Amino acid sequence: MSGEIKIQNVCKDYSSNGSTLRAIDNISIDIKDSEFICIVGPSGCGKSTLLRMVAGLEPISSGEIHVAGKKVTSPTPSIGFVFQEYTLFPWRNVQKNVEFGLELKGMPPEERSERAKKYLDMVGLSKFKDSYPHQLSGGMKQRAAIARTLAVDPDILLMDEPFGALDAQTRNLLQMQLLDIWKTERIKVLFVTHSVDEAVFLADRVIIMSARPGRIKEIIDIDLPRPRVRTESDVNQLRNVILNSLFEEVQKLSEY
Repeated sequence: MSGEIKIQNVCKDYSSNGSTLRAIDNISIDIKDSEFICIVGPSGCGKSTLLRMVAGLEPISSGEIHVAGKKVTSPTPSIGFVFQEYTLFPWRNVQKNVEFGLELKGMPPEERSERAKKYLDMVGLSKFKDSYPHQLSGGMKQRAAIARTLAVDPDILLMDEPFGALDAQTRNLLQMQLLDIWKTERIKVLFVTHSVDEAVFLADRVIIMSARPGRIKEIIDIDLPRPRVRTESDVNQLRNVILNSLFEEVQKLSEY
């Protein structure tokens, strides 16, 4: 499956004790094939909720999301999700964790083993295929989670702050590795992050969301060649533009 993701006038409401809270308000955006999109915004603005609605994990209150012309109503194998938590099965070794989704699809053992090895090679974990999650560092666990998601051949990769719990050096390394995977696989990536530095380093476009209720405040094109040098003046200028826009939204939180 290929084609655009179309998010059209999407809203998300939560009801509690007879009152309704609007978390996301009237979001519309089209995401093209092979595009890398980062979403930033103040805490509680609905970034993760939007990602979950695209994945079919969260119902939409109003509006519609279409992937390749099909309305999203439930989870689909064409959409892979990498969470901030590593979500590996502790009783399975790395190889068997990566094979899990392929088992669910009924892939024969030899074929799924070869496919898992391909993606373990891609994320640099071949030497650790027989290790168990408790034997891995945080960065290695996240690589295994990414390999497991890629192994089922998704057209869209959704990532919810996947590197947020990692140290700076590991985070930078995995950012570069993710870009290599994205270039090779040519999939669409929607990546939620609190790090403006990460967004500018990774994205083709950065979506800035407003304070609650979350709306699209602005979209910044990152029209810079890769690999990007974090200290270059053009990179710093874009980072400052996004930081200033976000600061305005964070200030609004004090008004609640």
